[in-house]
Amino acid sequence: MTMKLFCIWIASHVLSVLVLAAPTSEDVLNQDTPYMKELMRQAKAAEIESFMNQKVDPCKDFYAFSCGNYKRINSALNMRVLTTGVFETLTKGLNRKILKMLNTPHDSHDTPEDIQVKHFYESCLQIKELNSTYSEKLKRLIAEFGTMPLLEGSSWQEDDFDWLNTTARMAHRYGIMSIIGVGVATDFANNQKNIIYINQQEFPLKTRSMYMDNETAIYRQNYQNNIQLILEKYLGVKDELARKAAKEMFEFEVDLAHGLVDNNKHLNLRDLIELLTVAELRERYAPTLDTDQLIFVSMGEKISDKVYEYNRRYQQNLVEVIERTPKSTVANYLFLRLIWEFIQKPSGVAEKPTEACVDFTKTYFAKNLDNMIYRRYKNEKSSREIDSMWHQLKSTFKETLLSSPALDWIEPSTRSLAIAKLEAMTLEVNNYVKENFTEEFADLNLQNTDCVENLRQVQMLQAKQMRQLYHQPAKPLEAGELLSYTPSNILLENSIKVPVALLQPFYIWSDVYPNAVMFGTLAYLIGHELIHGFDDSGRKFDEKGNSKDWWDEKSSSNFLKRRDCFTKQYGRYVYDGIQLKESTAQSENIADNGGMRLAYTAYRKWYENQLTLPNGAQDMTKETLPNLRYTAKQLFFISFAQSWCNDVHPKVKALQVSTDDHMPGKFRVIGTLSNFEEFSKEFNCHAGSAMNPIEKCILY
Repeated sequence: MTMKLFCIWIASHVLSVLVLAAPTSEDVLNQDTPYMKELMRQAKAAEIESFMNQKVDPCKDFYAFSCGNYKRINSALNMRVLTTGVFETLTKGLNRKILKMLNTPHDSHDTPEDIQVKHFYESCLQIKELNSTYSEKLKRLIAEFGTMPLLEGSSWQEDDFDWLNTTARMAHRYGIMSIIGVGVATDFANNQKNIIYINQQEFPLKTRSMYMDNETAIYRQNYQNNIQLILEKYLGVKDELARKAAKEMFEFEVDLAHGLVDNNKHLNLRDLIELLTVAELRERYAPTLDTDQLIFVSMGEKISDKVYEYNRRYQQNLVEVIERTPKSTVANYLFLRLIWEFIQKPSGVAEKPTEACVDFTKTYFAKNLDNMIYRRYKNEKSSREIDSMWHQLKSTFKETLLSSPALDWIEPSTRSLAIAKLEAMTLEVNNYVKENFTEEFADLNLQNTDCVENLRQVQMLQAKQMRQLYHQPAKPLEAGELLSYTPSNILLENSIKVPVALLQPFYIWSDVYPNAVMFGTLAYLIGHELIHGFDDSGRKFDEKGNSKDWWDEKSSSNFLKRRDCFTKQYGRYVYDGIQLKESTAQSENIADNGGMRLAYTAYRKWYENQLTLPNGAQDMTKETLPNLRYTAKQLFFISFAQSWCNDVHPKVKALQVSTDDHMPGKFRVIGTLSNFEEFSKEFNCHAGSAMNPIEKCILY
């Protein structure tokens, strides 16, 4: 090993150790000393360089240039995980803190609600202790709603089974939406009130393409095998009978999935939702689908207000499927869906029991865990950094909307409305410090021994709270685990939520890193979410977060023409031999392109402003990193690209293409930067090169 490689290895190792032991108030690792600051800069430089393959021409393939060695270091196959990348690293870091916190004996930090969450986690670890009683507990759950043909055999009475009444009673008691259900959520046309939505169940394979496409057949087979495993392991069904029943139930689910929305056809919420009276809805589908009974039993009361029907195509397909499917199959399926919510499903990844139980606890108590972590590890520096960047990004985008010739395709009247929406947009860290957990946990008494009973309590409470929402003002959206690891733009609130995971120091931010690094990562991620407020979905919501088309006809037509450029560009890419589909759904690509441009413009403004200050030129030496021969602006683009360095397990690449609205990381880098003139200038890419094509797609 050469001396240079040895130094890189040492610095990189130091960084990984410091990241794993993210400093607390008791352990600041003497960060403020010049020695520690320089060591951290050396470590970051070593990490950046270790991921790069500097033999690649950056004008030919900037992803390979920036991330060419990442797979070798962070192989998903070798690490026995589905994917590796920045967000996975952030999540692992957060999970280590959660695991330590959950395994720590109760201390002064713990509220009574924290202790109940710890009890839930501990009961998960005790699942194996239940042994045969686990199966009996699940069968008692089934008995609350009837009998399961698979367990009853020839004695099962078909005439006694009413599928709609059964699914409605399950929904009322445990909030389990099976086949079709009733939900209460914010009215997208008036976010000050809640309204009832008639909605499809959540499908385990998520999307229509996962149930239909030839490329995803292996995932369907694995899922069917998992159903069989659950029937055998948890209900004691014999092998051959379990295999036959799993096949029947899965084929029923595939039939239902034919009614799902095709993600390749970009349909807005407005396109998918219709406001109807309960009587009008019943008339559409009776007698097979008595929506009046479904709503009454699920809600426990008669509803006189209008309700939303989501995705009419699903209900139309459901009527046909129910009429041709044996009642015994439908019954078996409903009871499978019931116990599905009370067991740990196979994840496909080898996990330790502690890791699996952290994931299980996050499923039900994500916001509690985020709040617990924030109270123990809160970092004021990162909060200030995020707030500062947010204001710089808003200011920069406002200037762009006011004066940039690049946005002349938007009429002045619509620009004014866009500025009003931008100024009203807020950003907050998702720390739940204002949440009244004491009130939420009032009906819970979670113990550390019986996981099934704990789940019963949680499911019943959530079902009750959902019904109560119908008579309450709208509350901020709760998306649970989703908001724990990625920033999100909540269109109904015109707000951006930043997860506590991003507050962890040294992963993508530190006050000793160059601003080029932080603007290329943290500011880009926030800018990405800001642009979502103006993408093909976001532009249909106004400054108050209500569904409203505020764009004039000419600007809207120009938007669609420019979006079409992205559709064609990203539809040309081939990922691991899979031709990506040409889709009109371009929200993520629009946000990637606009967010990166916005972050770079804000960084360039900051950079140029610093040069005007006394000693500014001297201070700007900190904008590069030791032993890296790249300018500050080049470092911005390398940092942006390394946000998407990743590796995906070979077995799930087809799954990624079928279920993820985002492009694979490689094309998020190549597609975005090849559209940006400033990138080509910084890396001297001649016109017509792969990273500087003549035709560029530009919206914001």
